[in-house]
Amino acid sequence: MIRINLEKCSRAIALTALTAGLSMGAVSTTVSAGTLDDLREQGYATVAVANEPPYSDVKGDGYVTGAAPDVARAVMKKLGVPELKAIVVGYGAMIPALMARRVDMATSGLYIKPKRCESIIYSEPDLCGAEAFAVKKGNPFNILTYEDIGNNKNVTMTTCAGCAEEAYAYERGVSKDQMKIMADPMSGIKMLQQGRVDVFALSGLGTADLLKKTNDPGLEIVMPVKGVPMGCAGAAFNSDDDDFRDAYDKALAELKSSGEFAKIVEPYGFSAAATLAVKRDDFCPGN
Repeated sequence: MIRINLEKCSRAIALTALTAGLSMGAVSTTVSAGTLDDLREQGYATVAVANEPPYSDVKGDGYVTGAAPDVARAVMKKLGVPELKAIVVGYGAMIPALMARRVDMATSGLYIKPKRCESIIYSEPDLCGAEAFAVKKGNPFNILTYEDIGNNKNVTMTTCAGCAEEAYAYERGVSKDQMKIMADPMSGIKMLQQGRVDVFALSGLGTADLLKKTNDPGLEIVMPVKGVPMGCAGAAFNSDDDDFRDAYDKALAELKSSGEFAKIVEPYGFSAAATLAVKRDDFCPGN
């Protein structure tokens, strides 16, 4: 398990600015001293996570589980960093946190997107999945696409600030007047239940997990959302940490080839085969 600091996300983590990396364990490539050296010496890496099961799941006792941090922990152990210390950071704040070096990595289902790749670098994909909507039972507005929302100005929706779903909505004609940003996924579901919005948008597995926990017969899922690509995430790094990222990629590749990767992600509902079928360059060539 990963111990999480539940203080406010805006609180700065006292980390020095670091660069480069170190190879260890089963990873044979030698990398220069820097970020990974320092993380080995201190014995942990500080990672940004969101609270969106099954990508990451903050438990009541302060621990974090989920597919993304579990993969990251296994990779970092291969690199000689035995512990992760996690802080909850909203998706919209993860890139600023990486750029300011308040965290060493972000590992929580942050989709690999060209715009994001202008500011940070990613590992090879570690999680892939479809998109989904939650709507009232019977889908009264017949919402199957983001265009359906944009074409009916009486329909409102919610998602999180900085999420891929926010970009999907605006790119496909949803106006800002139709958008109500949620504080967190569970509050977004409550907005839907209370009739304050008509559509809740998030990752497919995240939405399914919320509806299962809510157990409200008055809600249903629309999945996949037509017209949007399958989303794939990776661990995210400061753009100067190429060597660290490259060492991470090598350890991740070993995890995938050994079968350990599938054992980690599939119990959470993710398809290892779908992730193995794509590469970072499919989303951000040259990142």
